[in-house]
Amino acid sequence: MQVQAMALAQERRRKVERAGIAAALQRIEEGEFGYCIECGDEIAEGRLRNNPTVVKCHECAAGNT
Repeated sequence: MQVQAMALAQERRRKVERAGIAAALQRIEEGEFGYCIECGDEIAEGRLRNNPTVVKCHECAAGNT
């Protein structure tokens, strides 16, 4: 039972990751990749290198805006 639950959780994580990648590719096509969806500022290059699927700058992700 635990193995099945772990497999389902892993599949959910993979599904979320695929959705994030698809959304990043869409933002690239639209010329919006690298810009925060909340404030419109550029997302730091290091943040994007760490995770290219991020959609918010550090400030907005931290709730500081």
